[in-house]
Amino acid sequence: MRKTDLHPQLQANCVPIPGRGGCYAVEPLPVPSSVDVPECFALFALASRELEELGAALKKNPAHAGLLLNMLNRREAVDSSQIEGTKTGFDGLLLHELEMGTEQAQLNADASETFAYIRAFVAGSAAVAQGGQQALHKALICRLHEELMVDQPRSTPGRIRTVQNYIGIQLETARYVPPPATSVNRLLDDLEGLLQYEPDGVMEVSILMRAAIAHAQFEAIHPFLDGNGRTGRLLLPLMLQAAGEPPIHLATFLKVRQQAYYDALLAVQTKLNWTPWVQLFLECVIASCRHTIQLLGVLQALQAQWKITLTDQRKRKDAAVWRIVDLLLGQPVITVNELVRRLGVSFPAANQAVNDLVTLGILRPANTQRRDRVFHAHEVMNALYSGLDVVLERAINQGSMGISGRR
Repeated sequence: MRKTDLHPQLQANCVPIPGRGGCYAVEPLPVPSSVDVPECFALFALASRELEELGAALKKNPAHAGLLLNMLNRREAVDSSQIEGTKTGFDGLLLHELEMGTEQAQLNADASETFAYIRAFVAGSAAVAQGGQQALHKALICRLHEELMVDQPRSTPGRIRTVQNYIGIQLETARYVPPPATSVNRLLDDLEGLLQYEPDGVMEVSILMRAAIAHAQFEAIHPFLDGNGRTGRLLLPLMLQAAGEPPIHLATFLKVRQQAYYDALLAVQTKLNWTPWVQLFLECVIASCRHTIQLLGVLQALQAQWKITLTDQRKRKDAAVWRIVDLLLGQPVITVNELVRRLGVSFPAANQAVNDLVTLGILRPANTQRRDRVFHAHEVMNALYSGLDVVLERAINQGSMGISGRR
């Protein structure tokens, strides 16, 4: 990154790095509460409407909503971590969660790193539920990072960096060089003001605008040695939750457009060009809301079809299979031992129920072992990742054409 690559305002603020001639760290400008992106006005209106419709759909179906959000949180853990290079897939994460505490789980460092996202989100969500927007402070950000990176001591979990970092292979050719370590606390204090935003009585800035700005600013600050991307993406659902909106997760859609995501953030960080990032963010919000509503309908339809199948097979109403098909909506990866624990039934009863569900095509074996068999509710698993490109492509098309209509 050359100094001449920066916007003139950033050139004036950039700081030479001692002992590294020609290398400069970028000092982000104070975080704005709003940015002027007239090209995105129609998308803002559409994204707000989609978010409102999602909220209404979730409130109308609280039982299914809880199961769905539980799964989406795990999908987010997988995709946010894969953006940073982990390999664990959705089924691998759910299996790891079932094996938690066993020697096998302890040996799987990659899955443990992915599961750390869930622990961090649960901690952050609990803090927000108790304290609202005021819970979104620097100490919570450090706590989230500590949960995310707890098994990676070299990343100094929960501690703001004390050395210069950079994004790239080496400093001299870095794609972006964040501010010096001495500036990080001041910049986080400034960001905290936006996280804890209160209307000034004249004009209220929407949560979508604030979330887009906060994420870009956090990534520009890059306050930790590692784990900044995951921590920054984790702030997005927490900001939405604090504002009373559905805590939608965006990493799945950002991963679909990963290079555009990196390029859009870089445009903010080096050129103060907010349009590409705000547009991408809103497109992902629209796609996430639409896909979540679709998933809600799929889960309801699957549950209804499964129950018709069980009725047709004349399964007793007190049989374990009825309870399992409800459980599968939020836990599509299962073992017989986990069913024994969850349902309080005997191993033979759980095993027979699983065999029945395999025969009916509701479950499929995920391995060929005779012991410790794993089973998938494949229709639920498929639905989680089906149609992502379609909903995102539609949102992109509407953004490029400036259409404010729904579809």
